[in-house]
Amino acid sequence: MWQIQSRTDPARWLEHDHDTWTSDDETRLYVKSFATGPQPLTPTGPIYAPTSDDDEFAIYIAGLSTIPAGKVTGTPPQPSTPLPGSPAPPETVF
Repeated sequence: MWQIQSRTDPARWLEHDHDTWTSDDETRLYVKSFATGPQPLTPTGPIYAPTSDDDEFAIYIAGLSTIPAGKVTGTPPQPSTPLPGSPAPPETVF
């Protein structure tokens, strides 16, 4: 389980139990918008391409980018990596 809580706005948070996620309404709107497509890991890249609509790492980085001054507790996810030799989109981060 991991959680992102805003240090400046206690109403902004996201929590994931490695199966499902919950959040405040504003964060939910942003995460649903951002977590379904490629996302930059830094402002200039590289890009992470989600593996599914409920990709835990995509939800995590969408939460980090939308929750102001986010503080992470628990064990955050690591990006999924394909098996060696597996085809992957060019924008996928390994």
